[in-house]
Amino acid sequence: MRKLIYTLVVVSLVVSCNQPDEKYSLRVNLENSGGKYIKLLYVEDRKYVVFDSVLAVTGSFAEMTGHLDGLRTMYLTMENSYGTIQLLMENSSYEISGSLEDPVITSDSKAQNDLNGYSEGLRPIDDQMNRVRNAMIAQSENKEMRDSLRDVYYTLYDLRDNYDSVYMAGHPDSYASVIALREIFYMYDAEGLETVLSSLDPSFAEMKEYQYMKGKLERMKAVAVGQPFPDFGMQTPEGEMLRVSDVHHDNLLLIDFWASWCGPCRRANPEMIEIYNDYRGRGFDILGVSLDRDYASWVKAIADDRLPWHQISDLKYWNSEGAEIYGVAAIPYSVLIDREGKIAARDLHGTELRKAIESLL
Repeated sequence: MRKLIYTLVVVSLVVSCNQPDEKYSLRVNLENSGGKYIKLLYVEDRKYVVFDSVLAVTGSFAEMTGHLDGLRTMYLTMENSYGTIQLLMENSSYEISGSLEDPVITSDSKAQNDLNGYSEGLRPIDDQMNRVRNAMIAQSENKEMRDSLRDVYYTLYDLRDNYDSVYMAGHPDSYASVIALREIFYMYDAEGLETVLSSLDPSFAEMKEYQYMKGKLERMKAVAVGQPFPDFGMQTPEGEMLRVSDVHHDNLLLIDFWASWCGPCRRANPEMIEIYNDYRGRGFDILGVSLDRDYASWVKAIADDRLPWHQISDLKYWNSEGAEIYGVAAIPYSVLIDREGKIAARDLHGTELRKAIESLL
């Protein structure tokens, strides 16, 4: 009997030692949250997935606790709401009050406090962008006013990008610098992105955003200027398999990554048609690679924009095989392949693209 009791005690101790001691504690009391579920979300394949949730009671803090393996970017929201609060979650304490639009976040997490400071600096720009966005919606019937407001919005977007660059340069030891870089990393070539990533604190390599950008960097190196183009194939709207090599044929080829839902892509199409018509008789061609996921929308956009060149897609959205191979992080995006089959330039538009074409024909 003594042996049995001793064995049970040992087993109990082993089990308890294997249980994680560290936990996160999340206390939430948001405006208008009474009777609604507060949800803690993470992103997987560009979709929100519920990680934890709790039913809120008016006038009191709703609480969630649990264990996390490392640091994760998560988003807090509540039932029947579209807004989210970005959080850098780890096994620390978090208290959130205020509203979804204007939260007050206190935490003993350095990562979260870094993010709080970064977000506070962005607030004036984001507030202006929200006002301009709402004004654009209100002026939906006034094209001239809407276009004018869109120009203002793009100017603010540039200011936001500049803020991210300045923040990173001044805060290499801030977790929020990884978040800032994730917003603008597509603006860098492989060498520039590698330099910025290496300037950040090595401990940030555990963050999924860092790992994502590191993976993109490796793919960018594989398709750097001067490298032979990686071949791939997808289906045309008619259901036939077409490969990049089928269109290249020793031509100067532009691979144009786009989608029917991408406003900037659609606005760039008229100029792209002009470029195509000006050079197609001299050995220049274009292959459109769509990041669509709906066949009907893809085909309608081709017809509406009157795109005359070959089109292919696997309808996998951002999981497009072609986009993965070429390290595409934002669209519109293009890759120019010379007659010898080597990558000559990336992400050129307008006058710059024309100059590159002229120099290679």
